[in-house]
Amino acid sequence: MSLRARSDQRLLDVLREDLRLTGAKEGCGKGECGACTVLVDGKAVDSCLMMAWQADGTTVETIEGLLDEGRMHPLQEAFIDKGGVQCGICIPGMVLAAKALLDREPAPGEDAIRHALAGNLCRCTGYTKIFTAVVQAATAQRRRREAVSAPAGSAPRSLRPRTLDEAIEILAQRPDEIRLLAGGTDILVQAKDGKVARGALFDVSAIAELRGIEKRGDDLWIGAATTHTEMMASALVARFAPALPAACAVVGGPQIRNRGTLGGNLANASPAADTVPALYVADAVVEVVSVSSRRVVPIAEFFTGPRKSVLTRDEIVVGVRIPRRDGVRGAFLRLGQRRAQAISKVSVAVGITVDREGRLDWVRVALGAVAPTVVRAPRAEQILMAGGPDAVRQARDVVMEEIAPIDDLRSTRDYRRQMAGILLQRAMRRAIQG
Repeated sequence: MSLRARSDQRLLDVLREDLRLTGAKEGCGKGECGACTVLVDGKAVDSCLMMAWQADGTTVETIEGLLDEGRMHPLQEAFIDKGGVQCGICIPGMVLAAKALLDREPAPGEDAIRHALAGNLCRCTGYTKIFTAVVQAATAQRRRREAVSAPAGSAPRSLRPRTLDEAIEILAQRPDEIRLLAGGTDILVQAKDGKVARGALFDVSAIAELRGIEKRGDDLWIGAATTHTEMMASALVARFAPALPAACAVVGGPQIRNRGTLGGNLANASPAADTVPALYVADAVVEVVSVSSRRVVPIAEFFTGPRKSVLTRDEIVVGVRIPRRDGVRGAFLRLGQRRAQAISKVSVAVGITVDREGRLDWVRVALGAVAPTVVRAPRAEQILMAGGPDAVRQARDVVMEEIAPIDDLRSTRDYRRQMAGILLQRAMRRAIQG
């Protein structure tokens, strides 16, 4: 089917207001609760963080599409049978997130179910009944594809370019009018808060030159539009930048990871961004292009302050390059207000290599949410390189002096300092153990 949609409408708006598919609910509107979850090309996404025109050419499944000639889907039957349904606000999203899992993994274990539903909150039922319902449905699963065709976007064709050249030409002509959009997991939250006009969004997610993970010479290249889910699943990423998959794994829930991109994490320039410390310890460089130039910026020089970077208004992040380092090991740990779906209070990434005698011969330490930008800890690195039986403890004490956290609503500076040292100890232990 086809449908005209305004350029400022989110996918959730079109589903509820134009198509009257009201199963998807607007809960938080910021990608935290999962009540608006739908399936886009089989992946669970938050429809409040996706523009309607981004769904052009995709297949969208809503809870209404699960009904088959009057019969409920096994998941719906199991939720009722096991008492997993109460108020109904969160349940459609829960069911669809579970369906995405069962379509991909017909017999999931408990850990897989918890992981798949990590982006969905429920304050009525309690999660035990919901998990039990998914287990029951898995045994009776019927693979079906009752899809609702996505509404065709009404934005001008030029605002969803298919090539990089087309994109930078448009951006050069209208640098002050439009804002880049890929996954939308942050900028659509800004739009909900009135900080960005939805009609000014410029989608680059369909550009092939911005996608992919591949070796280029001795380097690993990761496209800016590559999602956190894709990076988590990549053996190449794990080999070249072992801290990066762990960082991607704590970015939101599955819906956010399915949409959120590496380039968005960079361009957003948050000092609490989870992927950035992992890129620091991998010595990554950022590829940036405009209509007049192409440049490469070391990751440590890319950020200039909170929400600020060296990007000019007519530039696009194309991707990052990570140099090859044989035998590299790494780890990423963070502390948040809760274990999942929380902004980091402190994060630590480490990268190391070990010589034949078991001594460290290369060390990188980076910390997030403890300064205006992500920072390296050179003094701690030197202590770790020097070695000795007490090196990790000494590095822990030194790193607390190297950072400059502030007091805010999430935490105090003293607490951040203490936890930075503790997380460094734990991350080094994990990296050394391999």
